[in-house]
Amino acid sequence: MGKRADQAKKRRKLQSGAVKQIYQAQPPTPRTHGSPSPPALIEPEELETAIYVLQTLAENPAELAQKSASLTSRISAALQDYRFSDALVLLFEMHVRRLTPKLGAIQRWVRECDATSAPDGSPGDPVAFRCLDMILRIANLSSGSASASASAGPSRLGGAESVISAQVRQTEVFRARESAEGEIAIWERMQNNTLFGSTPPPSPYPDFRAVHHVPGPERRPPNLYDSTVYASSPNAISLAAGPSRPRAPTRVDVPGVPGAFLVLDVFTPEECLQIVQAAEAIGFEKDQAAEGSALQKTSILARNFVWLADEAFHDHFYSQIRPFVPPTAPVSPDGHGGGKVRAINRRFRVYQYTENQLYRPHIDGAWPAAGLHPETGEYMHDSQPPNDSLWSRYTLLVYLNSDIPDDTGCTTFFLPSSEMGIMNATSVKPIQGAVLCFPHGDTEGSLLHEGSAVGPHGGKFVIRTDLLYEAQGFGQFKPPAGGVAEGGM
Repeated sequence: MGKRADQAKKRRKLQSGAVKQIYQAQPPTPRTHGSPSPPALIEPEELETAIYVLQTLAENPAELAQKSASLTSRISAALQDYRFSDALVLLFEMHVRRLTPKLGAIQRWVRECDATSAPDGSPGDPVAFRCLDMILRIANLSSGSASASASAGPSRLGGAESVISAQVRQTEVFRARESAEGEIAIWERMQNNTLFGSTPPPSPYPDFRAVHHVPGPERRPPNLYDSTVYASSPNAISLAAGPSRPRAPTRVDVPGVPGAFLVLDVFTPEECLQIVQAAEAIGFEKDQAAEGSALQKTSILARNFVWLADEAFHDHFYSQIRPFVPPTAPVSPDGHGGGKVRAINRRFRVYQYTENQLYRPHIDGAWPAAGLHPETGEYMHDSQPPNDSLWSRYTLLVYLNSDIPDDTGCTTFFLPSSEMGIMNATSVKPIQGAVLCFPHGDTEGSLLHEGSAVGPHGGKFVIRTDLLYEAQGFGQFKPPAGGVAEGGM
């Protein structure tokens, strides 16, 4: 069954009065003089019982917690079965009761919605987006973002806000700047077979070695393809010295997206070219989930090269962005966070997207600090000692090329608007050498986003990694072994 057929099946399941009551509810008709009084919400003879029940619940909050857990399970089951009408009713109940689910449940629900956009960039299943909108509202994932996004308006380059579907309002693509002098058209070089100049790359490629291999069925979640981690030696990527760098890094906030910002000129065009050359010479690996719906199996199509960066490269990267990032992690309402920024996760995922390829809307999860065992050299998913844990709290996306057709291949954020059922979309245009930074790893502040489709005959190269903070008050959160399922664009 194709994607459009699946979507049509979902929409047919939404023809229920309950959903219409949520999204099309009309205000009550005003009473006129002499009209009969409406029935009481609670009859007088039942009032004493109602007060007793409320007092009992206030004295026994665990009862409410159990009910919340049950509601979370029912929502998960409804989304897994494509019973979106049921899911919306349950989500609305959670919204009215102001119950906040855990981050793991939020990520799972978003994954089950799988609101993959079409290749032309138009939003995916409108019903899935309604569910996503309600999920964001009940979770307060972007506290204050609805008003901020609604008031931000179009990007500073001009242009009006447009409604591209009944569920999504899209502002003009945000460009932190136009093309800068010296940028290298990496995708064009690949198409012309001139990525390595006039000579083929050396084999084996120098200064990189395989340090970890996971068969596809053993990956989390199971995959149709194996995954290999390659570690680099110092100076595997030749870095330009400070005085010879063409431009100093600068920060630009993304309008209408709380917590998101770009740091321009972190890497030079030549450094970006070297990274792509290494990944292409060693080989990008395919990535396709072995389980899940047809939509879930096809919405993540990029090939990837997993690179454990050497300390010299890490130190250069960190020194370039350190002045611009939050010095401490956000503190959540339950007291998690507040730790100091310490490093960048050395586990880089270099993605290659080609025409029509995209990464569906998702929320990134937290990662520990990957590295090598100091004595055995064995790859470690979490290389920190137990008494000095580091966990990621911000996503870092390094854009390696800008020669992408038109305004495609953007990173698009979705935020609740002031109108229930409608989300605002802000797309960020990739700029070669820039790093996009935004929060994750907590119920409040984590941002729903997608790697939007690349246009005809185009290609995009990007690195996905994380900014690591001390796990102060956050250490009890442990992602699954091998990392969380999310972690793309």
